[in-house]
Amino acid sequence: MSLFKSQLHGLQWVKKTFGLEPRWTLLPDLEVLKRTLQSFKPSSKVKVTFLAQGAFNKLYDVKIDGENLVMRVSLPVDPCYKTLSEVATVNWIRRTTNLSVPTIIRYEPSGDNPVGFEWILMTKLSGKTLAESWRYLPLTAKSNLVRQLATHIACQFRNQLSGIGNIYALPSSIGTSPTVGRIVSMHFFWGDHIYQDIYRGPFRSSKDWITTRLSISEHDCLSVLGKNPVGEDLESDDDDEVEDATRTLEIIHKLRPLLSYVFPVDDQGQEPSIIFHDDLSRNNILVNDNGDLTGVLDWECVSALPLWKACYYPSFLEGRPRHSEPDLGRYHREANGEPSELYWEHLWEYETTLLRQMFIKEMERLEPGWVEVFNTSQVQRDFDIAVQNCDNEFVARHINKWIHDITAGGHNVRSLRDRIDNS
Repeated sequence: MSLFKSQLHGLQWVKKTFGLEPRWTLLPDLEVLKRTLQSFKPSSKVKVTFLAQGAFNKLYDVKIDGENLVMRVSLPVDPCYKTLSEVATVNWIRRTTNLSVPTIIRYEPSGDNPVGFEWILMTKLSGKTLAESWRYLPLTAKSNLVRQLATHIACQFRNQLSGIGNIYALPSSIGTSPTVGRIVSMHFFWGDHIYQDIYRGPFRSSKDWITTRLSISEHDCLSVLGKNPVGEDLESDDDDEVEDATRTLEIIHKLRPLLSYVFPVDDQGQEPSIIFHDDLSRNNILVNDNGDLTGVLDWECVSALPLWKACYYPSFLEGRPRHSEPDLGRYHREANGEPSELYWEHLWEYETTLLRQMFIKEMERLEPGWVEVFNTSQVQRDFDIAVQNCDNEFVARHINKWIHDITAGGHNVRSLRDRIDNS
């Protein structure tokens, strides 16, 4: 255990109002970063400046002899595995699609280096985030962007893998699929989850994958309730925590009997899967001034997931449906004359409602098999939503009602996704 803890050097989990958050106990040294990069090309001119920060990473703008690059230094939330998998995943996407992704120049998958952390040096993609550009793009440009993304999603559907987990190396021969291995997923490493003695894949089936996820959540609840102490009394004296854990545990115990019904085990072998970017949000999509796709960012923790999970809208198209275009004249204006945020929110809902329909039509044209999975997998996706949100007090009532309706055996049960989006 001491050796393993040494791999987590620099990481601390801090308890906040809405759960745990990762913190840096020491910061990367800019001079060390510069010297590290300089060592690869001693005659080069290197400049390193802080760029941004994410949940687990610090990004640095790097200029080497005038070339613009990005260096990402990462907390050891899942030591070695996260970096190795990300590098392989980016290279696999590059091999199987025309999607523009960063080129990995160098990387260190271990913190045992002068920087003290894992890091990746990659090319810097052009463009602005879709989040920055959305308000200024016409619907025609957004429609074209959706079609471009659909093309790449169809490519991934044609390059299916076997089993649920992450990839770590590409086969030497083109046309051969990589082997799926141990999963790298936030739920599996968040907080003390990284210490839990659980199987981390590759998972043969959806049922195996979800069973493990439920067990992790159950462990959290039992720890709060003091029913699973390890060396010390873990029982919480926080009434809210106890109430949350009790509610979550009840949902877990209701979901377990439904597993075999929703995910019957197929004895044909490992379940087909697809590399699925589950955070294809506006912040991770880059576009040029015309709205054309210039790249996709943030490939860490991107796993090979079951078809029913992967055959769904990219996350930037998810949300509450709105079928009528908002009338600008009915909304308050800010002091500077700009429309209120409520107008932009409603316009976003309206446009994404239209774009979802367009996306499905494009996928029908490109890959009807993808749409067939999409149309027949809502119950599985609903179950996944229930597992993912079983500890969310605001979603709990929807989950309980959905479980009740499914258990009652009624036909045309209203989807959990629809209940949440329209609440």
